[in-house]
Amino acid sequence: MMQEAPVVIFGAGLAGLFAAKRLQENGISYKLVEKGRSVGGRMATRRIDNGRADHGAQFFTVRSHEMKTLIEKWSNEGLISEWTRGFHQMNSEGQVILQTDRYPRYIATNGMNALTKTLAQPEDLILNHRISSLNYQDKAWEITIYDEKNQTTTLLRAKGVISTIPVPQVLNWLRLDGIESDIKAELASIDYEPCICLMISLPGGSLVPKEGGIQGEGDIAFIGDNQQKGISTKPILTVHASGKWSEAHYEESDEDVIALLLPKVKPFIKDGKMEGIQVKRWRYAKPKTLYPDRMVATTYPSPVVFAGDCFKDGKVEGAILSGMSAGDWMSKQIRK
Repeated sequence: MMQEAPVVIFGAGLAGLFAAKRLQENGISYKLVEKGRSVGGRMATRRIDNGRADHGAQFFTVRSHEMKTLIEKWSNEGLISEWTRGFHQMNSEGQVILQTDRYPRYIATNGMNALTKTLAQPEDLILNHRISSLNYQDKAWEITIYDEKNQTTTLLRAKGVISTIPVPQVLNWLRLDGIESDIKAELASIDYEPCICLMISLPGGSLVPKEGGIQGEGDIAFIGDNQQKGISTKPILTVHASGKWSEAHYEESDEDVIALLLPKVKPFIKDGKMEGIQVKRWRYAKPKTLYPDRMVATTYPSPVVFAGDCFKDGKVEGAILSGMSAGDWMSKQIRK
């Protein structure tokens, strides 16, 4: 089966969704391909024991004019709220001290994934499909996508491609036939650190201090109380191990990860009582260094642009701005 569209976008995280939004605003149709069951990428929320836990991005900040405009719009629509203006900081000895800087951290009202779902256009979205090849053939990009559930393949043809999936995945999955060698070299310089996450449901409240967030310097990078945060009626802790710890233990079993990580979190669990623990691994959680521009693009042999949270600003805001830039750039190329 073959489908055609002016542009195909890889990945329905924030960068992909905002690239799609820019294309739509510019009157250009597209297909948005996502390997997961839902949009959002690391804007991820999981339902656990009648509660919710954000297990990817925990909050976002705002610095640019574009992001301030979005924040105002989302706030007026009730999609987001301010969480806090500072977190407790935990040093390597486990000491916890509150640091406030009066700088707002925002959250999505019903979990981070709920916000991304409001941005997606279902008619242009292809879920549960993995991109297996990208080739330039007969004056167009040919993209093969694979549905692992039904074990079927679909061929997409497009003039332009926007890739917003983590760059190492692009290099691992695709041969990138026809793309210039210097572009490939720039992409190869981008690397990420992983993150292992625990989600711990509790029968009573947690002992995380008021406001519900702790940033750490040692093996624990962040602890969030989703009940205090306001997205869950039930107390559920989200625990992010540091990049260094996660890299060292990434291939270990869930049981071993829990055995090693849980003692570091026990001081914040009331009476040490838990109802359940789930483990989530993010292979590409945080870029180790940021690429200096908001995207990498080439018009040869036909327009292709790479965007995401590893470009320039980083984090949630950086992913959004990178996606916007990619969508605007691609719109100009398609109109030529």
